[in-house]
Amino acid sequence: MAIAYLTNIDLNNNQLKGFKVDNQTSDPTGLAGEGQMIYRTDTNELKYHTGSNTWETITVSSGTVTSVDISSSTGTITVGGGPITDAGTLTVNLPVTGVTAGSYTSADITVDTYGRITAAASSGGGTMTSWKIGSTTGTDQDVTDGQVVDIVGGTYISGAIAGTRTVTLTHDNTSRTDTTSTASPASGATFTSVDGVTTNATGHLTALNVKTVTLPASDNYGSWELDGDSGTPQSIESGDTATFTGGTKITTAVAASDVLTITHDATTRTDSTSAVTANTFTVLDSIGSDATGHVTGSNLKTVTVTDTNTTSLPIKNSAGTLQFTSTDVTGLRFTASGASSVVFTAASQLITISSTDTNTTYILDKAANSTDLTFSADGTTQDTIQFTQKNTSSVTVTGVTEDVYVFGLADDVTIANDLTVTNNLTVSGTGNFTGEVTVPTATVGTSAPNLAQVELLIAGVGVFQGAYNASTNTPKLSGATNVALNLGDYFVVSVAGNNGGYFANLEPGDFIFANADIAAGSSPAASAYTVVQADANIAGSGTTDSNTQKGVSGFDSANFTVSSNGWVQLNDQSITVATYGSASKTVALAINADGITTAAAEQDIAITASQVTDFCTAVDTCVADNGVTANIGDGTATAYVINHLLGTRNVIVSCFRNSSPWDTVFMDVERTDTNNVTLRTTTALTTDEVSVIITKVT
Repeated sequence: MAIAYLTNIDLNNNQLKGFKVDNQTSDPTGLAGEGQMIYRTDTNELKYHTGSNTWETITVSSGTVTSVDISSSTGTITVGGGPITDAGTLTVNLPVTGVTAGSYTSADITVDTYGRITAAASSGGGTMTSWKIGSTTGTDQDVTDGQVVDIVGGTYISGAIAGTRTVTLTHDNTSRTDTTSTASPASGATFTSVDGVTTNATGHLTALNVKTVTLPASDNYGSWELDGDSGTPQSIESGDTATFTGGTKITTAVAASDVLTITHDATTRTDSTSAVTANTFTVLDSIGSDATGHVTGSNLKTVTVTDTNTTSLPIKNSAGTLQFTSTDVTGLRFTASGASSVVFTAASQLITISSTDTNTTYILDKAANSTDLTFSADGTTQDTIQFTQKNTSSVTVTGVTEDVYVFGLADDVTIANDLTVTNNLTVSGTGNFTGEVTVPTATVGTSAPNLAQVELLIAGVGVFQGAYNASTNTPKLSGATNVALNLGDYFVVSVAGNNGGYFANLEPGDFIFANADIAAGSSPAASAYTVVQADANIAGSGTTDSNTQKGVSGFDSANFTVSSNGWVQLNDQSITVATYGSASKTVALAINADGITTAAAEQDIAITASQVTDFCTAVDTCVADNGVTANIGDGTATAYVINHLLGTRNVIVSCFRNSSPWDTVFMDVERTDTNNVTLRTTTALTTDEVSVIITKVT
């Protein structure tokens, strides 16, 4: 493939060595033009192009020339220096015709058959007979000798004789009268405007384009109607203000961004309660509401309660023996005897049995033929009854009269209600208590401590507060409704959980201690408590530290060592301690399945294109930042300026043809300035014929 040059090659007077003329087997057609040379290999002819698409053969005569001479048989030239047999100079001159050199006006000239001037003289001038004057329009006119041709200006053209044989044609100034007009088209109306002006090469107006413009419909309004559920509709004209005023339980407010907020006012509700004492009463059966939640109606229901109980009531004595049965017919009747009374209160449905006896002293008597003792009143004023111990199996009752009554006791005594001992109580045997015994706080070493003191001694500083549900936070240890605790008070976890992340995961049996006094409703931080795990759990995994199960874990001996006191370390992989990698070295690592590096070494960096995923992309990016491409050719120009903006003249410019065979072409390249290059060709390029690559050299 031949290298294409799109401009001349200047060898600067240097020799073109070792070349040959374009070899062809036939005369080519369509070449650039005259002066081209070819060598016909089929005829062994050297040819040149004449410029008229013809090829002429350069002939070379054969034989030997011994001398060269020039002769003039007609005497029109003179020859000197001939003949030349080896070397010399031939001199050819025109002979003098005798005409005096000079300038001649309206000259009379004589020439010979060879066109030489043999005589010349000035004269009075010649005589013109006629000439024609014509124009693009009209009929040509003859102008005879002596006639005057008037050059008259036409529209906007003036003619004037400015000097000898000089006529000046001037384009007249145009008096322009400008006018202005206004238009106020309504929305959707039209108006006409000049959209374009066409001029000729001399700048004269040749055409106007008039466009009809239609205004868009306006989204403004002249007025609108304000209407409501009642009242007279109001017309809101442009510029008027429509005011939205809240009514009952409605408040309006204007905010930014053209926003009107309509708010339903809060309703103050006064609740009340009432008691029902009759068997007929009224209740609210149902409530109707609309879609907005407003009450639209209610239904009241009258309820009558009818006693339909016909079940009998058995009346038994203290031994459980049935005495009689009371029915809804007979009813249960109460009567008072002796110094007592029965009072019925219908409103509260209470039955009050009270004594009217004012006697404060009772006599203990034994009835005849009976082993039971009974109390009876003698009506006299007595002091209190005193009980004193008589022996191990009896109790005596003494009064002021010193009457003594002795009655025996069983081995076991059951007191159904409270027993109050004012002074000391001595128990010689073992005391068994099935219920709670309230013991005051001991103040001396020989006194019995109460439960709180015992727990204080056991816990150190606090009191056991019961079970804690770590899932529901019961009782409340966190939040605005937390319980009050003293320093050292503790709970035992009964239900696992973390109180929504407040604690770490807790399990049943774990202890929670108060680190300080905690006031009720103080929303204490989690740091106010200390958690003691009751057991060692198996360690687990979690998404966060607080959600991770803490506990016992084991370690892979292949990767870890554990000392006798639980110190965990990674196994020594025998890797040399050093800094690996450099600008010319890469690091080779051996990593096991657990992600632990078991070996490390350096090796030379050797990267092939196939091993670098983004290498080509990175190079393309660098090249793109330091290069510009462009297509040139428009069918007319022979010079093209490319603005590359690379900021330097150190650029490489290469060009290739934008069509098959996509060969490299050469043309004049001028680095015009640091941001532009100019390309020149001898002939115009076709549209986008050549692609140009400009590369910055750094």
